Amino acid sequence: MTDVAALQRAEARFRGLLESAPDGIVVVDRGGTIVIVNSQTERMFGYSRDELIGNKIELLVPVGSRGHHARDRAAYSADPRTRPMGAGRALTGRKKNGGEFPVEISLSPLVTDQEALVMSIVRDITDRRRAEELIQASLREKEALLREIHHRVKNNLQITSSLLRLQAGAIENPEAREVFAETQHRIRSMALVHEKLYQSTNLSLIDFGDYIRTLGDLLFQSFGIDPSLVLLTVIGDEVLLSIDTAVPCGLIVNELLLNALKHAFPEGGHGEIVVELADGGDGWCRLAVRDDGVGLPDDMTSESSGTLGLQLVRGLVAQLDGRLAVERGRGGAGFTISFRKERAAHG
Repeated sequence: MTDVAALQRAEARFRGLLESAPDGIVVVDRGGTIVIVNSQTERMFGYSRDELIGNKIELLVPVGSRGHHARDRAAYSADPRTRPMGAGRALTGRKKNGGEFPVEISLSPLVTDQEALVMSIVRDITDRRRAEELIQASLREKEALLREIHHRVKNNLQITSSLLRLQAGAIENPEAREVFAETQHRIRSMALVHEKLYQSTNLSLIDFGDYIRTLGDLLFQSFGIDPSLVLLTVIGDEVLLSIDTAVPCGLIVNELLLNALKHAFPEGGHGEIVVELADGGDGWCRLAVRDDGVGLPDDMTSESSGTLGLQLVRGLVAQLDGRLAVERGRGGAGFTISFRKERAAHG
């Protein structure tokens, strides 16, 4: 009598736990027949307890998934252990009225004196899925807005560049005309950053190696450079830069390429311009622009940048909290800039 009373108390506690659970609980036998459910299961699926007990668990599964579910159930019986059901898959429950709703299910083996059972804990995630869809919709709207901003900024910069070109055409002084042209190139280098971000699937980072190639092609076309005489080579690692870093870096590359195209190879000269981009893996990036042209004047150093363009390079390097090194010699000229990616992105 004492054993029976203890068993009854244990069963009462088990029933109390089932009924107080916030999720639906369904217990099935080895054949997939429902033997125990709690009241939350009744509310969730719309069936009464009497309608569920004695039926196959597939009653609660969408019609199109029942065959697959039966195979999964057989596989679980061969290796019963506590785990989520259908990991990586979207699971759906079916109500009595035929309506379907998203669920999460955890499976646990339940061993009794009579037989081995399986307990399923079913959670209705309709509200969570709806919230996730709202978040995704909001993100898509913000992405579209950000893409449109990049597009408009790029268009406005291109309009400014076109106005400078038109104004330069009305100027007879060649030196003044060259100043306008250089300013136009600088504006176009900034517009290119926004254009690349607009075209990219990642609206926050730009593939800077691809950017350099495009910028180089534009400059070669503007100067009418014969690619059979002067070759542009871009080598190194794939480096992704934020817009805060890409804009000053783009201006630096623009100035150094302009300098090389204007001065490194006199009329009819030939050679190569190499741009190397390296990610040091320690938070530092290295950008090097070298040519094998006539070289720099003897009095040119990183501290004494004679032209406006090289003065701009030095100021942009300081903006990146970076370091600038100038190489010169009979074999050409080289500029190497080192900067921290994180500090440049957030500083």
